[in-house]
Amino acid sequence: MNGDLVTIDHARAALRLDDDFPDLTIQIAVTNASDSVMAYLKRNAPYTDEDPAPPNVQQATILLAGIFLRDPDGTESQTWEQGYLPWGVCNLLHQRRDPAME
Repeated sequence: MNGDLVTIDHARAALRLDDDFPDLTIQIAVTNASDSVMAYLKRNAPYTDEDPAPPNVQQATILLAGIFLRDPDGTESQTWEQGYLPWGVCNLLHQRRDPAME
């Protein structure tokens, strides 16, 4: 596993992206979303094939990747509370986050 929490195909299907939408663009969004989700969760170990990401973590990753694709220049991110992901993403991840972890 490369650290991405969802595959390009999973993201493409969930976000309803056409087949001609560039794989590289989706890959960049998924990788950045995966990194952001893992940082928010403060998880020490990455998810693996033996310990896969739970569905709500995958959904949060797809949601964030979709935001990155929709708003590539980051204009929308100016409305996010500093240090936090968008509300919908945080809502999906909140129960899995350990706020005591550094």
